[in-house]
Order: sequence, then C-alpha cells, then structure tokens
Amino acid sequence: MVNSTITVDVVFNLFSFIIDTISFFVCLILLSAIIYRFIEIKYKRGQLRIDIPLILTINIICSISIKTILQIIHVTIPALMKDFQIITDFQETSFSRFRAYIFLSMVGVLYWSYSLVAFFRFTRVIYSTKLWLRRSSFYVYVLIPCQYIFVFISLLPLLVIFNSLHLIPNEPYCGISFTEIYTTFYASIINSMLPLSIISIFYVCIFRKMRETAAIRQEQELDRRDYIVIRRMLYTIATLSTLSIPYTIVHILSIITNQNGSIFYRIQWFSSSVCSCLFSLTLPLINTQLSSFLRSNRLMPVNHQA
Repeated sequence: MVNSTITVDVVFNLFSFIIDTISFFVCLILLSAIIYRFIEIKYKRGQLRIDIPLILTINIICSISIKTILQIIHVTIPALMKDFQIITDFQETSFSRFRAYIFLSMVGVLYWSYSLVAFFRFTRVIYSTKLWLRRSSFYVYVLIPCQYIFVFISLLPLLVIFNSLHLIPNEPYCGISFTEIYTTFYASIINSMLPLSIISIFYVCIFRKMRETAAIRQEQELDRRDYIVIRRMLYTIATLSTLSIPYTIVHILSIITNQNGSIFYRIQWFSSSVCSCLFSLTLPLINTQLSSFLRSNRLMPVNHQA
C-alpha cells in the first residue's frame, strides 16, 4: 500500500513537471512571437503603439511564466529529488519560507491579471467616455504595478503575522499545511475567490449594459465582438475554476479523515499545473487582439480593441 501511494505521488509530480514545462515553452513562444512582431512593425513603420489588450496579455504571459518557473523550482524539483531519493534530508530555512511566499503571491498575481482584463472591458463598455481609463500608461504604470503590490502585501501576513509557511509534512518544500484551515481559507480568498468574484461582477454589469443600451450600428458591432470575447473568457474562467474541485474535495477529506498525506499536496500542485497550461493555451482564443497582432501587418486601432 505504501509503495502504491509513493508511485501515485511520483506520477502526479512527473505529470506536473511535464505540464509546467509545456506551459513555460508555450509562454516563451508567445513572448518570442510578440517581440518579433514588435521588431518587424518597428522596422517597417518606424513607430509602434501597443494597445491595452496586448499589454494585459503580455502581463498574463509573464505571470504564467514566473509562476510556472517558481513552481518547478520550489515544488516539483525538490519533490522529484525526494521521490527518487537523490536528497533525503530537507530542512526548513528562512529562504525556503520566503520562496514559498513569493510562489503563492505569483499564483494570486496570475488570477488578478485576468481581473485587469475584465476591468478594461468593464470601463470600455460602462464608462466609454472616460478616455483616461483607456490609456495604456494608466495600466503600465498604475494598475499592473498595483496588482503585484496588492497581492504581495495581502499575503505578507502568511509569512510575518500568521507564521503559517513551514515545511510541509513528508514533503521537501514549505507551504501552508491543510491543517491550518483559517490561513488556507485566507490565501484562497486573496488568490482566487476575490479576483474571480470581481471578474464575475464586471461581466454581469457589462451584460446588463449591453441589454439596456440602444446603440448605433457601429457600437452594436463592437458589442457583438465584446460578447463573443467575453463569452470565450467566461467559458475559460469557468473551466479553470472547476479544476479546483479535486483540490477542494481532497482538502475536505483531509480534514474529515484527519490525514495530511503527500497525495493531497500532489493533487493540489497538479491542478495548479493544469491551470497554468490551460491559461497559456487559451490566451489566443480569449484575446482576439493577440491573434490579430501576430497575424496582421499592423496594430488594430484603440477603439476597436477586442
């Protein structure tokens, strides 16, 4: 029984490593393609204006890349070294606890980066006359930095106040133990529940506005484009949200059975890896601006961002 459990742990970890590697290379390919298009457009036109959806897409790609690298370094590689008995003695250090804090913060940054996309569409539909809300500098110098600052400050109590980041039992990395229910719930609120709730509120307001507004033909065309993009994004977010169900189930089971085995944490990080992979693979689908930018010879006008 023990050997079979160990085998399952190794399988989950190996698949996590493979999926994270795929996610990283997908992000690397997307970033390389974007940089190439930047250079090409700059060379042909002599000037380059980056639209907000593309800025937000780059922000998402960077968030996925950083989160994936941190998960491989902090969780996957140490777990593989433990599974194959390359290193058997792991100790809790201040650096490992700080690394866990950075990793958990980047998980939150990834979810909040999608809330910025929802905020942009919300302001474009609801506050269409407020042009300052659609300035690229407002996102680059204010909202995106604030996204990082907010998440890192919000999760800082896990490290310095709650003191809940410690070496996981039977695992070679630091994190939040399932036995610490309150801190786990707090981190879940900051990292996923709150941004997903905000995204849902934004899109509900957008749908209500679309139904109430009697627009001219051009605006109706934009609304139809918004509807298509929003529908794709909501479908993606809903799909990715369901990936937390296995983790939630095993978390509840660990509380009920009073067990804290490695398999629960392996399922948690496997779900996280799958989320990152789907996030990266679905980016061209939920953001038509990215596809258009990579295919066309010009950037789309700001007022036609999709």
